Amino acid sequence: MLVYLRISEDRTGEEAGVERQRHDCLALCERLGLLVTVADVFMDNDTSAYLNKKRPEFDKMLARIRTGPSRVVVWHVDRLYRRPRELEDLIDLVESHPIRIEAVMGGAFDLNTHEGRLMARQLVAMAAYESGHKADRIRRANQQKAERGDWHGGPKFGYGIGGVLIPEEAAIVREMADRFLAGQSLRSITKWLNDDSGVPSPRAGKGTLGVWHATTVKSILVSARISGQRAYDPGRKNGDAPNGRDILGPGNWTAIITPEETSRIRAMLGSPDRRVGASSVTLLSTIARCGKCGAGLVSGRHRRGSGGTGPAKRFYYRCMPVPAYPERGGLTVSGPGLEELVTEAVIARLAVTKLPAPSATAGGVVEEAMNRIVAARSRMEDLARDYGAGILSRAEYSAARVAAQGAVHDAELTIGRVNTGSALKGLPIGDETALRRAWAHEWSVPQKRAILTSLIDELVVHPDPNCGSRFRPERVALTFKA
Repeated sequence: MLVYLRISEDRTGEEAGVERQRHDCLALCERLGLLVTVADVFMDNDTSAYLNKKRPEFDKMLARIRTGPSRVVVWHVDRLYRRPRELEDLIDLVESHPIRIEAVMGGAFDLNTHEGRLMARQLVAMAAYESGHKADRIRRANQQKAERGDWHGGPKFGYGIGGVLIPEEAAIVREMADRFLAGQSLRSITKWLNDDSGVPSPRAGKGTLGVWHATTVKSILVSARISGQRAYDPGRKNGDAPNGRDILGPGNWTAIITPEETSRIRAMLGSPDRRVGASSVTLLSTIARCGKCGAGLVSGRHRRGSGGTGPAKRFYYRCMPVPAYPERGGLTVSGPGLEELVTEAVIARLAVTKLPAPSATAGGVVEEAMNRIVAARSRMEDLARDYGAGILSRAEYSAARVAAQGAVHDAELTIGRVNTGSALKGLPIGDETALRRAWAHEWSVPQKRAILTSLIDELVVHPDPNCGSRFRPERVALTFKA
């Protein structure tokens, strides 16, 4: 005797819907004189059968059915299957494993008989028909909510049910954004969250260890909601786009960061020359480039002596060979010498540098770019209305939407270029002693890398057949940004 429970959507996470199903199904089992244990109950909560979500407990129940004849109790047959294909799979299983279904609502039928299969197919056809209409109603309601700027979905990190701000989590989101805008990598922010913040990840308590991942950090930073904006992308069914969903307009909840900061974050992530990434455990990985092929150098260590048994490890940077690219590889340079040269050059640069005051020109560029973003999003709203009214064909709507999205992307890149010096704010610029102390004892590798990428235009290591991997200053070409 098996019991299956499923509810499509659980907004509060309290499992009230499936608990009501459990009560009714167990009451039916008691009336039928059927004995049910805890191991006989399978529950998929907040899992829609129509949207092709995985149903792990349903799969476990099918595995139990394969072990022998079974009776399955459900609240209604549409809890068991919602689409004709699911029913046909179940009917195929019946050929070798007899199944009788008992439903609280709708009565019982036997899939082992022609009459039972006919009844099941009629019911599932009606359920599929209703699901299609329900999906259309939900899409239209979601579009209307998006146009009004209403909160959509359940709680998200930083916000509770209905978009109510959670101050403790909002402070973490603010810190994450500040660190990223200052040039820190997603990986270094993830490390800070796991090691020092004391805040569990949004998925803590949901079958995970509460560990933050770089993908989670990125999804929060690119989301429109943290800047109080409403995203809407009905064509995307699974997760956000790489740089977040399209922003429709302002939302009616409290923002944690500004819309400009969201544009800057998206622009930085979308920039092709962004070099602060996963390779941030060493100072110059991927920042230093190969003078032969232009690829980023990576770090490595090897032991002195034959067979790798020497007492010390030698640290180096090298161009990694790639089989499909014969020009790659063959360049190696000693790491300590290269890092010392770059460190001295950067400290010397900072010691004589003065940060310019925020100029009206830069502010005007940002304002103009933001106006272009607002105008492009307004065009997308108009396009959606015209397409819905039948004024535009699908081809015309798609072409115009792509053009508007391109305008948003270009404007975001403009904002990103204006704000490339964020990592230098707050540094003791002009004070060489303080700079050396901070570099040696205070700043982490990700912070140093952020400073390097803000200052350095090019760092190229050229090959020298006469010195192998030994460091020589003349091999290095270092160019600072203006």
